Amino acid sequence: MIYVSFVGLRNRLREGDEACLDSVVEQGHLYELKIEDYFKWYTNDPVCFKKVGLQQAISYPLFCSKHDTALFIPIEGEVIDFDNYMSQLLFSYRGVCSEIRKKEFVKVRNVVWEDNDIKESSLLGTDRGLQDLLRYKFLFEKEMTNPAQMFVFKHITYPFVPVYACGTSSYEPIDYKSERSVDNAMKKKMFDAFFINVIPQKESLEIIIGYHKNHVNSDLRHYVDSWQKLSLEQLQVKLTDLFAARLEMWGMSPSLYNCLSEEKKKLFLDNMKKVQTNFYYDIRNELEFNMFE
Repeated sequence: MIYVSFVGLRNRLREGDEACLDSVVEQGHLYELKIEDYFKWYTNDPVCFKKVGLQQAISYPLFCSKHDTALFIPIEGEVIDFDNYMSQLLFSYRGVCSEIRKKEFVKVRNVVWEDNDIKESSLLGTDRGLQDLLRYKFLFEKEMTNPAQMFVFKHITYPFVPVYACGTSSYEPIDYKSERSVDNAMKKKMFDAFFINVIPQKESLEIIIGYHKNHVNSDLRHYVDSWQKLSLEQLQVKLTDLFAARLEMWGMSPSLYNCLSEEKKKLFLDNMKKVQTNFYYDIRNELEFNMFE
């Protein structure tokens, strides 16, 4: 297990949680992509890699300690069955809750922006994303209370890579050159989405990725299936695309970060900015850049 220590509310780490991160954390630290203080944007890049302490890693206040323990104990032991449906639900549910808190923080942060078209688009996108996440949260809670196998998950094991991630991303194919395609997407009650957890273990990298049966399209099914049977290089490219274009909550070990050239880091950030600032980005596109090569 990797995320239960630093996605839920923690005033301090519980005994044994640090051991779960032995394969990634080094001298109590990790590296993550962080948004720079808004008031420093005039002198610094808005997004940059930062060294963070274990307790600050992709951390958002979610649950009180009592309910966090009661709910997530099945995925907090030393031995976890990653093929167990309830465990897969819990990992994904936690990621959804963390995405909700992140979106709420984004709404607060956007208040300091000057009024312009970018701010308006950002607020609309954040509100739509938050609306979808709250609906998915309800579907997860319904499924965990009365399991009906409404979610489909793939569990894939790869050789160890010192990275971690969790979260969800919409995967709604839209042809922005077609007014009909855009209108049909906007009429949907909620966008199709996938849920993913990238979990480093001592000798492996465990990936859980899935979707809800009632909120999936053929392109999304293909994307989820495409995570299987990858070579190491293909996996690295897939992870680079995931981190740059689809997910914000991820990180890596300091050793891996220090191995990356400054050119690779800059190229990654440039690619990420291009995707994030492109309001007409086709979600079916995949970056072919390998940051970890």
